[in-house]
Amino acid sequence: MTGERIVVDGLWRCLCPSVDPTTFSRLIGPPRTPRPRSISTPGTNAHTTKTQGRRDYRRVATTIYSARRFNDHDSVEHARVEYLKRLARRSPWVPGALFKGVDAFATKLHRIPTQTIYAALQELQRAEGTYFSIVKLVEYLVHERKEKPNTTLYECLIRANVDKHYGSAEVAGHLLEEMEKLRIPTTAQIYQALLDVTAVHPDYVLRNTVLFEMKKRWYSPTTDGLISIVIGLLRDNQYELALEKLEGLHKDLVSIPLWLYDLFLYTFGDLGFHQEALLILKHRLKITNVVNEPVSLNTWQFLLDVFSRDSFYDGIKYIWDRSVSHGHIIPPDGVVLNILNAASRNADATLAIGAIQALSNRGRKLELHHYEALIDIHARQNDLRKALTTLCIMAKAGLRPDLSSTRSIFRVLRESSSETDNALETLNELRQRYHVPSAAFNVVLEATEIHRGFKVALDLYRSVRQVCVDGPDHETYHVLLSHCTTKKPMNFLFAEMQAMLIEPTRTTYNHMIRICSMQDNYEHAFQYLEKMVSSKTAGLPNNWWMSRDSALALIRRCIHAEDIRVQELIKECRKRGMSIDAEVQQLLEAVRMQKEMAESNPEIAAEGAPSTERAVTESPGTAQVQEASSVSS
Repeated sequence: MTGERIVVDGLWRCLCPSVDPTTFSRLIGPPRTPRPRSISTPGTNAHTTKTQGRRDYRRVATTIYSARRFNDHDSVEHARVEYLKRLARRSPWVPGALFKGVDAFATKLHRIPTQTIYAALQELQRAEGTYFSIVKLVEYLVHERKEKPNTTLYECLIRANVDKHYGSAEVAGHLLEEMEKLRIPTTAQIYQALLDVTAVHPDYVLRNTVLFEMKKRWYSPTTDGLISIVIGLLRDNQYELALEKLEGLHKDLVSIPLWLYDLFLYTFGDLGFHQEALLILKHRLKITNVVNEPVSLNTWQFLLDVFSRDSFYDGIKYIWDRSVSHGHIIPPDGVVLNILNAASRNADATLAIGAIQALSNRGRKLELHHYEALIDIHARQNDLRKALTTLCIMAKAGLRPDLSSTRSIFRVLRESSSETDNALETLNELRQRYHVPSAAFNVVLEATEIHRGFKVALDLYRSVRQVCVDGPDHETYHVLLSHCTTKKPMNFLFAEMQAMLIEPTRTTYNHMIRICSMQDNYEHAFQYLEKMVSSKTAGLPNNWWMSRDSALALIRRCIHAEDIRVQELIKECRKRGMSIDAEVQQLLEAVRMQKEMAESNPEIAAEGAPSTERAVTESPGTAQVQEASSVSS
């Protein structure tokens, strides 16, 4: 026996105006079985055109897609029917037919009393996935049982729109308008149902309309209604109002479910409102029993993840002390590294050591960045002994710290000469227990240059082998060469590098060229430049060139000396994309002004430096430099 056909007439449109008849019939009706198509053999379809083949391909693809869609719908419907069966077992007084699929209603409801169907509607309102069941029962009562639209039926339809998949705040609002037009009285339960709908489908206008009507009728929202208001504001991205409402519920001594606090924790944590999330977490732990109603481990893990992601130190410290240190949660390596960085920024040595210990217990090999965070913490606390000891521990672990690893120590040393002296004494003490790395000596050498000058730093360099067993490295010489201005110490340091079998680097050549450009005889600058350009590594050319500062120093010297080689320097710099045109123009302008001054005041020009004497007269060299600087690459 086939079921009765659903008639979507004017009354049905009144009850559910937003439901499209065609779409609804497809949803509640049985899936259509595609008509079988005969498969042509190669002989019977020998003259098929390309257009027909393309059309057949689209038809087959559409059929496959439709079959998959119906299969997915069948699986969802099967899960929903199984859920309704479990619900029927919990309500044995309700006939089982009311909890079956929507296609069974028309054939099995004629023996069930109307009041029982009403009671089943009340039961279905509190269940999930019953949208179509409620709609079908209401339609059956109106069409078959000739029930007039009333408050109860409208309440059922409104509550059905709480469904997250098929519900709609707009439909619920239309149902409220229809009740007003039909002069059907509204009750507190109707408004409560509307608040529940706006909690799932946010609608600011509908929510405010409901609250206004409730206030006008002296209806007070129930606890569930107040919670629905808070959830609706939260889902409507009105976070400040939602938090204000939550605080109001607490002040009014309303029994707030714990899952509402968890909802705020996840929402605020994901949005980056970490201070508010931490306050809510503390409040939740304060008002609940930690043993019987604990915060879930997933919540702890989520909050630690988002707090460490944004380096929110207060939240990290709070969760670490209450959850991680006790072994309740085990954060992944990435989160632990973020925690270590946050501890470094806030100079929390205890937290940093705990994070390093957690990584070490997992068998993770500690790298430079792990120890550098600990060095930064000790430097922020002005504990240079521990910072330098950490450098020694790094060397003992087989790591090679460099100048970048000691920047936090250097910031402390450059502020005080006494701290620099204490750091040197500390290194002399540590060398008896540890293998002192050259990076520890280099940072003290760098600070000594600032406070005592280059000569004292050069004297300190002579004792490097007494402090560091391995002796100096590239950075030791670069620190000294960066403050060197004369040729004699430069030659000494370069000879030392050769004696230590340390190959010059690009930085080394840059320092050499810069220092030679400051001398009266600057020919060595071109010699070092030639070595720099022709240098090779493993038989392959390095393709090195001067840095911008070194290039400008040499070009400036050539312009003052009216050296024609400056044209090749400018050309090569432009070729390598080095922007120096503005500086070259300024240098040429300075030479021109100097020449004009010399022509007007020969006595003043005679008192100038001998090395710039030729710059006061016009020469082919100056003209060619001007021509070279005016030509764009």
